Parts: sequence; structure tokens; C-alpha cells
Amino acid sequence: MKVSTAIEVLFAFGVSLLLPMHVVAENWPQAAGPNHDWTVRTDEPVPTSWSVERGQNVRWRVPLSETGQSGIAVWGDRLFLTTMKPLGADAKIKKGTDIVIYCVSATNGKILWQHDLPGDPKALSIYAYGFSSSSSPTPITDGKHVWFWNASGRMGCWTVDGEEVWTRNWTPTLGRPFNKQYEPIKVGNTLVNVEPLAPGDPKRREDAWNYVRGFDATTGRSLWTAPEGLTHYNTPVLGKLPGGGYGVLAGRGAHHGTPESPPGLTLSRVDGPDAGKAVWSWDSQPGGMAQVAQAWDKNFAYWLDETRTDLVVLNTKDGSEAKRISWIKDVIVTAYDAESKTFTRREGVDLSLETPAVKVFPAWHANLSIYPYVYFQCFSFEGRRKGKAVTMGPRRSIARIDVVKERVEYLELPFPIPEVEGAEASPQGTLYPNMTTNSRGIDVADDKRSKRDGWWWCFNGNTIAVNQYLYFTFMCGKVQVLDGQVRDFDESALVSFNDLGKFGETWSVNTPSFSNGRLYHRTMKELLCIEASDK
Repeated sequence: MKVSTAIEVLFAFGVSLLLPMHVVAENWPQAAGPNHDWTVRTDEPVPTSWSVERGQNVRWRVPLSETGQSGIAVWGDRLFLTTMKPLGADAKIKKGTDIVIYCVSATNGKILWQHDLPGDPKALSIYAYGFSSSSSPTPITDGKHVWFWNASGRMGCWTVDGEEVWTRNWTPTLGRPFNKQYEPIKVGNTLVNVEPLAPGDPKRREDAWNYVRGFDATTGRSLWTAPEGLTHYNTPVLGKLPGGGYGVLAGRGAHHGTPESPPGLTLSRVDGPDAGKAVWSWDSQPGGMAQVAQAWDKNFAYWLDETRTDLVVLNTKDGSEAKRISWIKDVIVTAYDAESKTFTRREGVDLSLETPAVKVFPAWHANLSIYPYVYFQCFSFEGRRKGKAVTMGPRRSIARIDVVKERVEYLELPFPIPEVEGAEASPQGTLYPNMTTNSRGIDVADDKRSKRDGWWWCFNGNTIAVNQYLYFTFMCGKVQVLDGQVRDFDESALVSFNDLGKFGETWSVNTPSFSNGRLYHRTMKELLCIEASDK
């Protein structure tokens, strides 16, 4: 089935002013950008304010024929991304394993070429799922070749003109949600993927563990497998090791009985003769969940865990524990009153003594580290979990932790939610009936949890930074841009509140990309190119 016109959404990225100066990068070659850490520094105009619904600062927008979750790799005048294979209008089961890979013009969104990339028929993926799909992994390009992944068990290499070079299959984890949230990485001539050992391998467990694995980019040949397990819900992040060379930090521990254990972190080398070997490994006691983009920098590695009340800070050099910073006690909270449209800042707050007491739940994957800060979205929920009344918060907040000064600040976002006809109240949050309708008018959600606004129990897109600007994308298609480097993380950090389309009819769990002064983003319905107003 041929896919119709192109794709939508350019999205913003940010980079800390405290980062070392980087060479201006014209390309965004893989999920985590040119610096492998979800940040970029640029002298180009940075898009910080736009509205797709009102057509403001949108250079172009083109429809996508089906939902998809990959990020957008950018090289020169070409964009690379994936969608699920278009679902039939009469399909009763909203699941599949096949994806479509695309090369698109960055100039106007026109599709230059496309191919189907089938997956393992046993590895079924829900189409519009707020946690993952077969199309979740972001392509990688070096300007000559492009590598695509189908999380249902296939990867391959093409020339940038669409000629197939090689493909390989693997058997993904089955029997539980398996797709997201890892992102493939390329360093030198090595591709880093997350997958189990092959069936028949004597070291493969019956309940298969996932591993960080290295492959030759020119042939797809297996090079090495890191011996420590990695939950497939975790995003390993590449960085430079203190002694030279590159490593990835990966985590174990997650929901749905992931078998990799014990919960914790491993920093593994990915280049040189010791590729695949652990630099250090740290076990979280007594357990925990590593369902995040695994934040680290040249100084520290960070354990963000919904089961804890503090941030665990480890020394990057050897994995030893440096400190623990409570995110409950003696914190700063800037709250927003929607009725008066005013902010109130309180210091020395103990969230456990609030009425009701507030538990902090760092939202999965919506986090970023830019030394000395760690940023994360706080899941917001008030109701019952496992028979107990709970309040997650602070309400609709982004947190910033200064790991040097041990200062924790929460900023509540003014997050207006208009009335939507047919919206359905539920104990797990309001459901919006048309949120998961694709560009062809088909509701492709098989899970009602995908119809919420993105403040509870979903995998929002990874956070990026362009210069000092942080971009937080929510499942409902809203994008909050913050200045992450303000002195006080209060209302002065609010730069703009943007949309990728009309609320209640827009859905995105995607990460944006920045290149040549333009932001590329996407929703279920469209591919978007956004630019600064002065361009």
C-alpha cells in the first residue's frame, strides 16, 4: 500500500549555557542529536514559540498516512523517520508488526523514497500506544547511509538514495510490552542496539534478557554483547568516559516482571579492544525501576526511580556513590493559581507534610541532565493505586535539581486544558475520544490510556535542549519551552507554551530534532517543520 503525502512536525531542542562550547552542528543524525546527549548549541535562530493549530511559525506541515513514534534523523536537506504500516479502515485489531521507512525532503516535506520493513509476526505492537510501538526506534544517518530499526525484530542499512545494503532479523522479547524506550546509537563504525541473545544461544534464558549489543555498521555482523542485562524500557545514553573513549550508561529494573536483575546501572565501554565490557556496575538496593533516559555526564551518573524519595548521584569515574539528594524534604515549590493567574513560591517545603502528602514520581523518559542540573517531569495523579489513596506531584510540575548545591526546585506549569466535546472522566484521568484518530480518520488506539493528556502513565517523548531552551512534549501535543538556566526555577523560566495541533485531536509521544535553525517534530497525523519568527 503506497503511503500518501509526507509528514509533520519539527521540534525544539535545547542546550545548557553551562555546557562546553560545541561546534555548530548542522545535522541531527540520531535520536540524541549530534552530541549524543539530547542537546545542541547553535548560533542559528532557535524556534521557541509557535502554534500549528493557528499556523504560526510553521514553515510546512504534511500529513502522515499512519501513526508512528520514531524521532527524526536530519542530514542536510533530508529527513529520515518511520511509521507503522497503514492500518485498514475496517481493521478490528489495532495491532501489527510492520513499519514503513521514509526519506523526506527537509525543504518541503515531500517523500523522496519509502520502503516497507516487516517485523516478526509474533511480536505484535499496538498502533497508537502511549508506551511503545514497532516504529519507536529513531533512524541513524551519516549522510551516506541510513540505518532503520523495527522494534519487532528487524534492522537494516540503506544508502541515502534508498538502495538496500543489508538487513538482519532478531527475536525480540515476547509476552510483555517489549518495544520502547531504547534508542539505537552509532559511534564510529559500531551500531548499538538493545535485544536478547539469539534463540539457540546457550546463554539465552527461557525468559529472555535484553542486552546492550554492538554490530558492524557496514555489514550488520555482531561484534560484542555486554554481559549485564538491560531492561528494554530503559534508554542507554552515550557519553565520553573520563579516561577517554565512549561508554553507554544503561539500567535494569522495570514493571511487568522484566527478568534482568539485580536492578541498577552499568556503564559499559562501546569502542576499542574492551568494547562491551563494564567500566563499573552499581546495584540499587533493595530494588527499583530504571524506566528513564539514563542521565549522566562527565562528573556524575543519576538514578531516577519512582520507588525512591531521593536522587542517587554516582561518580562517573568508578560508580561509587557520591551523594543522595532528597526531592521531598527542604524543597522549593512555585505553584500556579489558574483563577488568579498568579504564582506563589515557597521554600523549605517538606512534601510529605503537605495536605494531602505528595509523592514524587519522575515521569518516564521526560528527563535530561545538563551539569550541574537534572531536569524531569513529575507525573501528576490524585486517586487510588493498589487500594491506597495517593497524590503524585507536585501538580503538573517540572523539577530542577542542582546536584552541586543540592537544591531542588519544582515549577508548576500553566497548562490550560480546554473543554472537549465527548471527553470522558475516568479514575485514571480524562479521556479524549478523538485524540488517537489518524490522518485518514481511523482511531488506531487499542488502549484507552493513550487518550490522556500526558501527565500520567505514558512515555512522553525524550526532552531535548537547544542552547538554554528545554523542550518538553506531552502526549496531547502540547510543548512547553523552558529556560533551564534562569537563576531561580520559577515563572521566569517559562518561555512559551506551544501546540502541535488542536487539543483533543493531536497525539504525539515523539522527540523533536533541531537542524539549521529549524525544529522538526511530528504527531500521529503530520510531520512538521517549525522555524523562528525572525526567519
